[in-house]
Amino acid sequence: MAKFLLFIVVLAVIYALVRASKRRSKPPPAAPQPEAMAQCTHCGVHFPRVESVSEAGRDYCCEEHRRLGARS
Repeated sequence: MAKFLLFIVVLAVIYALVRASKRRSKPPPAAPQPEAMAQCTHCGVHFPRVESVSEAGRDYCCEEHRRLGARS
Protein backbone atom coordinates (compact mmCIF):
# COMPACT_ATOMS: atom_id res chain seq x y z
CA MET A 1 0.00 0.00 0.00
CA ALA A 2 2.84 2.41 0.81
CA LYS A 3 4.38 1.86 -2.65
CA PHE A 4 1.04 2.71 -4.28
CA LEU A 5 0.75 5.99 -2.29
CA LEU A 6 4.36 6.88 -3.13
CA PHE A 7 3.59 6.25 -6.83
CA ILE A 8 0.54 8.56 -6.65
CA VAL A 9 2.61 11.29 -4.95
CA VAL A 10 5.34 11.02 -7.62
CA LEU A 11 2.72 11.31 -10.38
CA ALA A 12 1.18 14.37 -8.70
CA VAL A 13 4.59 16.08 -8.45
CA ILE A 14 5.36 15.34 -12.12
CA TYR A 15 1.93 16.68 -13.14
CA ALA A 16 2.50 19.88 -11.13
CA LEU A 17 5.95 20.40 -12.66
CA VAL A 18 4.63 19.94 -16.20
CA ARG A 19 1.81 22.43 -15.61
CA ALA A 20 4.21 24.97 -14.09
CA SER A 21 6.61 24.70 -17.02
CA LYS A 22 3.75 25.22 -19.51
CA ARG A 23 2.60 28.29 -17.58
CA ARG A 24 6.11 29.79 -17.64
CA SER A 25 6.54 29.20 -21.38
CA LYS A 26 3.43 31.22 -22.34
CA PRO A 27 4.05 34.89 -23.13
CA PRO A 28 2.18 37.35 -20.91
CA PRO A 29 -1.00 38.78 -22.39
CA ALA A 30 -0.54 42.02 -24.30
CA ALA A 31 -1.49 45.14 -22.38
CA PRO A 32 -4.36 47.08 -23.95
CA GLN A 33 -3.29 50.22 -25.76
CA PRO A 34 -4.57 53.47 -24.25
CA GLU A 35 -7.27 55.14 -26.30
CA ALA A 36 -7.02 58.77 -27.36
CA MET A 37 -9.58 60.85 -25.48
CA ALA A 38 -11.33 64.11 -26.29
CA GLN A 39 -13.34 66.59 -24.24
CA CYS A 40 -16.69 67.89 -25.41
CA THR A 41 -16.50 71.64 -26.02
CA HIS A 42 -20.13 72.03 -24.92
CA CYS A 43 -20.50 69.90 -21.76
CA GLY A 44 -16.89 69.00 -20.83
CA VAL A 45 -17.43 65.22 -20.83
CA HIS A 46 -14.37 63.13 -21.74
CA PHE A 47 -14.94 60.35 -24.29
CA PRO A 48 -12.97 58.34 -26.90
CA ARG A 49 -11.78 60.56 -29.75
CA VAL A 50 -13.03 58.07 -32.37
CA GLU A 51 -16.60 58.75 -31.17
CA SER A 52 -16.28 62.54 -31.44
CA VAL A 53 -18.24 64.81 -33.73
CA SER A 54 -15.86 67.53 -34.89
CA GLU A 55 -16.47 70.97 -36.32
CA ALA A 56 -14.00 73.82 -36.79
CA GLY A 57 -11.31 71.98 -34.83
CA ARG A 58 -13.57 71.45 -31.80
CA ASP A 59 -14.74 68.06 -30.52
CA TYR A 60 -18.28 67.35 -29.35
CA CYS A 61 -19.74 64.22 -27.74
CA CYS A 62 -22.88 64.19 -29.90
CA GLU A 63 -24.54 65.88 -32.83
CA GLU A 64 -26.86 67.83 -30.49
CA HIS A 65 -23.92 69.47 -28.70
CA ARG A 66 -22.22 70.20 -32.02
CA ARG A 67 -25.38 71.96 -33.15
CA LEU A 68 -25.59 73.95 -29.89
CA GLY A 69 -21.90 74.91 -30.11
CA ALA A 70 -19.49 75.93 -27.36
CA ARG A 71 -20.98 76.81 -24.00
CA SER A 72 -20.29 80.39 -22.93
